[in-house]
Amino acid sequence: MQQLEFRVSSALKNIIGRDLITDDFIAVFELVKNSFDAHAKEVNIAFEQNKITIQDNGKGMAFSDIKDKWLFLAYSAKKTGEEDDNNEEYRDKIQAKRYYAGAKGIGRFSCDRLGSKLRLISKTLNAKQIEEINVKWKDFEEDTKKEFVDVKVGYRPIQNYEYPDLKKGTIIEITDLHSDWPRGKLLDLKHSLEKLINPFTQKGDRNNFQINISCERELSEDNSANPRREERQKVNGPVGNFIFETLNVKTTWISTKISGDSIYTKLIDRGTEIYYLKEDNKEYHLIDDAHYQLFFLNTSAKNNFTRQMGIEPKNFGSVFLFKNGFRVYPFGDPEDDSLGMDYRKQQGYARYLGTRDLLGRIEFYSDNENQFKEVSSRDGGLVDTEGYVQLKESFYEKCLKRLERYVVDVQWAYKVDSNLRNDRLTEDISIIQASIAGRVKIVDILRKLSDNKDIKIISFNKNLINILNEKLDLVPPEVFKDLTKLADKTGDKTFKDEINRAEDRYNKLLLEKINAEARTKEEEIKRQIAEEEKRVSEEARKKAEEKARLAEEAQRRAEIQAKEKELQLREEEVKRKEAEHRAKEEESKRILADKAKAQAIKEKDKELLFHQKLLSKEVVELLEFHHAIGIAADAIDKHLINIQDELNRGKLPSKKDLIELIENLSYESKKISSLTNLATAANFSALADEIDADLLEFIKQYSENLVLRTTDSNPMKIIVNQINNVEFPYHFKPLELAIILDNLYSNSRKAKATEIKISFKSEKNHKLHVFITDNGKFGIKKENQDRIFDFGFTTTSGSGMGLHHVRNLMSTNYKGEISLNKDAINGTEFILTFSK
Repeated sequence: MQQLEFRVSSALKNIIGRDLITDDFIAVFELVKNSFDAHAKEVNIAFEQNKITIQDNGKGMAFSDIKDKWLFLAYSAKKTGEEDDNNEEYRDKIQAKRYYAGAKGIGRFSCDRLGSKLRLISKTLNAKQIEEINVKWKDFEEDTKKEFVDVKVGYRPIQNYEYPDLKKGTIIEITDLHSDWPRGKLLDLKHSLEKLINPFTQKGDRNNFQINISCERELSEDNSANPRREERQKVNGPVGNFIFETLNVKTTWISTKISGDSIYTKLIDRGTEIYYLKEDNKEYHLIDDAHYQLFFLNTSAKNNFTRQMGIEPKNFGSVFLFKNGFRVYPFGDPEDDSLGMDYRKQQGYARYLGTRDLLGRIEFYSDNENQFKEVSSRDGGLVDTEGYVQLKESFYEKCLKRLERYVVDVQWAYKVDSNLRNDRLTEDISIIQASIAGRVKIVDILRKLSDNKDIKIISFNKNLINILNEKLDLVPPEVFKDLTKLADKTGDKTFKDEINRAEDRYNKLLLEKINAEARTKEEEIKRQIAEEEKRVSEEARKKAEEKARLAEEAQRRAEIQAKEKELQLREEEVKRKEAEHRAKEEESKRILADKAKAQAIKEKDKELLFHQKLLSKEVVELLEFHHAIGIAADAIDKHLINIQDELNRGKLPSKKDLIELIENLSYESKKISSLTNLATAANFSALADEIDADLLEFIKQYSENLVLRTTDSNPMKIIVNQINNVEFPYHFKPLELAIILDNLYSNSRKAKATEIKISFKSEKNHKLHVFITDNGKFGIKKENQDRIFDFGFTTTSGSGMGLHHVRNLMSTNYKGEISLNKDAINGTEFILTFSK
């Protein structure tokens, strides 16, 4: 078989040069990175008329290096390790491992992007001569059929005396420039070079590298236009290595370090340490040397940054990525979202942080080019490998989300404490320290971290979370459990003893509060009963007056009728003598008239008797209604007496006993409320213990009657969509069903609902589903949907026991259940299911 080979056209120069590197700044960056990889400590970039010179003090190149390496297309000595040969001056035995910024062997073609001609001068430390090559890039463009290797590059040796100051290093001169470099572009280049080498790296870190820019034509503008111009706004001079920590911008920040098998995380809020964690690196085996640092920029921090840097944070950039000490583009550029943070923020604006909220870096060191490889275009980021996936995931899980949790749950907790809104304007944590709600949120964050058995809490700010000496009546009870977990996690017995003592004080305060509320409730019930008795007495007086008025009117009519009869008899007696036959007719008419009047009187008497019976029945039922309220009030009193007796005997009730007491008191209170609502309901006795009736009709009449009896100026509208010709006979207690409906309607009213719709669905007369839907403004958040039936849980100012009672009544007395429609779009929908 005949063997063939590839041929390479001279047009390859454009493909890997000007066409691949499409930005002047990227071209300069690639040449600066080559100087860094050549172990240079300093590189100088000079701009002249139609000329750019880049000179470094690296190790330089001998003739063999130029011939066998620099002119060897796509060859990279960094991959083979040859870049470090015979370079003991730069590779001290105790120095940390050196990583390289580039490794593709094509960065040298950046020169073609900048200009048409290249002159390269290089010398090693002990060489006796200087090497020079000259490249005319247009020679590669004259004939694309000409092979790449046939295009010649000029070479000549130079004696040392021609460049007496060049001890070692490389000089690159680029002429016949393809574009102009005005002042604005030069300043933009300088500001971009600030961020080329890790701008967060402090002096003394593993890579100490200086870049200088000079342009003689800009000197007068640098010095005369504004003598006090900041160095950053001058073209000439060193490129500043911006260090965030030295700006004295006080803000909230987090630092996460992955070092081998361990991950360390520290959270600082404006100079105050919140926590310091250590955990095993179990998931990110491809990452063993990385450091993530994020700074949350509140309003105060953004203002300070702009004042000190002369640029707004959003125009400076956001989260930069540095591989082996050098920046990877476009991560961190304004408006860049390579990490997907802004896209994620759109899904939950108030739950996530975006690029405009953050400034920081992802810094990692690795020589694994297969896992952490830059795309060839140099401004397209990293190739999407498993290593990059682990890098991004570890940044999100161990750094970004932990900072978000603190900012969102503590600093943005406006709903629990409106004073926290002003926290964004301060440079310290005084507002958070003064907020019990904010500090409780911090306790919750630490408790959740302590629940993870793989996390070791090295330290946390006990002074910040210690709320045991605050007003305990404002502290939620779960805080004591959370603080106890933290004390156990860190082995702090003294702190745990302090927590236990505070919890005892809290329980005593809680009991006193319960007693006071019970007394207030009892007084309110007595006041309502007195008002009701007064109202009933007034109604009875009015009915008695009406009865007397009707009797008097009946007597007057009887007297008139008697007089009319007497007059008629006289007239008939006179006329009888005139015509006997006419008298007989008149007598007949009189008799008929008397009968009609007697029948009318009889009918009127029956009507009066009906009213008397009706009034009597209402009075009796009203007295029975008062008796039922008295029974409920007496039950409340007995519960309070029992708990008072236990306290007098020195016996403190347990948490279980207190919860049971609260539940019983709430039930009796709800019973009284529902008795009041039932007092005037039509067709149903408010005091019936158990009845057999149509459940649909009861719900319809009770709900519609509730609207008629409300005292609200803008009552809720209740619409009942009843199924035609469908009944659901059922054995139930009206009082219990009223308690169920009142609880649901009360919750809708608290949610600012203006309308409630009730609909039914019957399953073969064995089950009845009642759908109660409101248009409340608040709805129920997804994170609370599984907890709303728990005892004591509430999102409003209520006791948190209403839905708990409803669930117990439905399951215990009606073989049924209550559920929440979690897919409701607007408002809230509950479903009651009754089974026979």
